[in-house]
Order: sequence, then structure tokens, then C-alpha cells
Amino acid sequence: MKALVKLEKGPGHVELKSDWPRPTVKPGWVLVEVAACGICGTDVHIQEDTHKNWPPVVLGHEYTGRIVEIGADVEGWNVGDRVVCEQHHGACLKCDACRRGAIHLCPSKRSPGWGIDGAFAEFVLLPAWLLHRVPDGVTFRAATVTEPTAICITGLDRVNLQAGERVLVIGPGPIGLISALLAKASGASEVLVVARKSSRARLELAKSLGLSTYEISDKDTLTEIGDTWDVAIDSTGAGESFSLACNATRRQGRVLEMGISSTPTVDFNLNIAIYRSLTISMSMSSEYSSWDRALAIMASGKYDPTPLTTIFSLDDWKDAFHSVESRASVKAVITPQDFSVLDQTK
Repeated sequence: MKALVKLEKGPGHVELKSDWPRPTVKPGWVLVEVAACGICGTDVHIQEDTHKNWPPVVLGHEYTGRIVEIGADVEGWNVGDRVVCEQHHGACLKCDACRRGAIHLCPSKRSPGWGIDGAFAEFVLLPAWLLHRVPDGVTFRAATVTEPTAICITGLDRVNLQAGERVLVIGPGPIGLISALLAKASGASEVLVVARKSSRARLELAKSLGLSTYEISDKDTLTEIGDTWDVAIDSTGAGESFSLACNATRRQGRVLEMGISSTPTVDFNLNIAIYRSLTISMSMSSEYSSWDRALAIMASGKYDPTPLTTIFSLDDWKDAFHSVESRASVKAVITPQDFSVLDQTK
């Protein structure tokens, strides 16, 4: 089968193979024909060898597809079912996080795309216990964004977002824009997306989706946007963005940090948070229930991530990766099939 493979350690060493072995189904697992798989920043980092990986390994972990074969001891699933799958394969089920039900935070897990074979391929082997059913009416194209949507739902849960609240989102990357759209769908009275001039195209996209926007300029940002936001979300991981989020949040407001920082040590005035009596939350990955809720809100019609996606064929994977690296695409989606498959709703 065709598969995009990280062949060995070191920068690069990613190739599209035409003769990669098709997975063999095993007890408790199902074989899925891949409809599409989104590119995450993690995939780019694996290509650059700046994220842990165990080659040779097929890349890709934001996927959806249709079951074509079922292993022994699998119940509740049928050939032809449309599915997405969580990435928490290999969780030890013994550590403190696993025992508390937070398998997404297990330090031992080895996820598809870097620990075991992922889904930039024609087929992928998946554990039945981590599958979620794609509802009728939701396209494969939308379902490809289930994983980052579930991540954002998990994060928003941590700040207990309420209808009628005002939400500030810093950074118009995939996590920032998805969080903004979910906040709007959840009844926020105003959602403002803030970014620099370099992200002007993404701010225009946000505006076309019904979100308010602000482009950072020489003017004082805090004076311009105000400091009475109920919830502020930083999706960048940059120290200055985290500080802005804290300064812009009302007293006794909530701040959510969802960005992974390239410079983890940040200069931050702790007194800002103390004097404003802020609740600050950090969020990583996605909880089990967030996946079904992500699919449900897509099915409801209140949230549609497809405007964030750009479609590429598996053969054009280099163009797809370049579109992510150059920030031309918010969410680049690769399909090994005809593009028309992505419009299927059942």
C-alpha cells in the first residue's frame, strides 16, 4: 500500500512508499481504509526530528475512515462503519494518570504517527476500544478535525465556559480558531481573535466565520482590547501572549494556556495573576468524552470546521507539509482517495 514513512532518525528521511506492508488485523483491533488524515504540527516536528519518534513509522494521527476488516473479540462494530480513533494507544493503564482515567496524559503511551504506524496511508490498524462513530450527516472532511476539536473541548472544560461570557483568543492557529468557533457555538456573547500582521489572512478567515478580530499594531494592545474578558485563551505558547491573556482577563476571570512553547521558560509577573485573582489552567491532549462531544456538535450544525481545511492528495504530501510550514493552510488534510470521498456523510 502507499504510505508516508519516517524511515530513520535525523532531519528528513520521510518518503512516500508504494509497497509498504498493509496491516494485518489482530484480535481487539480493526482495519480501517483511510478517508483522510490531517497534518499536525507534530508531523512537521517528526519530519525535522525535533519530536520523539520510533522509525520506521507511518506518520499521521488526525484521521478518519471506514472499517474494512474486524479482528476477533471486537464487538459493537461492523464493516462499513465510519470512525475516528483516539491516539492514546499503548497507555500503560497502571500509572497515576491512567488509574484516574486520564489515559491521554500517560507518559508511556506511544501514539500513531510517531510511536506506532499512523494514517498517512491507504489503511491503518486501530484498537476497537478507542474508536468513535462518525454520525450520519458529518462529512469525512469535517471528521478529520475531530482530534484537535476534542483537544479544544477538553481545554474549554477546564475554564468552565458559560453562555453569555466574553472570550479572548490569542493566536489564529488551528487550536486558536477551533477554540474560538467552539466558544461561539457554546453561546459566548463575543469572541475576539488577536494576532499579529503576519497572520492577517487568518484574521480575515476568522472574520468571515463570524468572529471579531484585532490585529496587533504599534498601539497598546491592552488599551485597545480592554481588560475585562471573562476567559482568555492563549494558543501560541509564547510568554508575551500568556502575559497578555492574564492582563486582559477581568478580576476573578479564567485564563487557559493551550500552546506548547518553543521557549518553555517564560518571563512572567506572577503578581498580575495574584492581584487579579485569576484562575489559570493548562490543558494538554483530549479526554475520552470530548471525542463524542466533538462529533455531536459537528452533527448539530452549530460548529463546522471544514472552512479551516485545505485538501491535498497523498501523492502531493510535500505540498501539503509546505502549506503548513508556510502557514498557508490552517489545517492541511491529506487523502489517499479521490477527493469526492471527503464529502460522504454516511
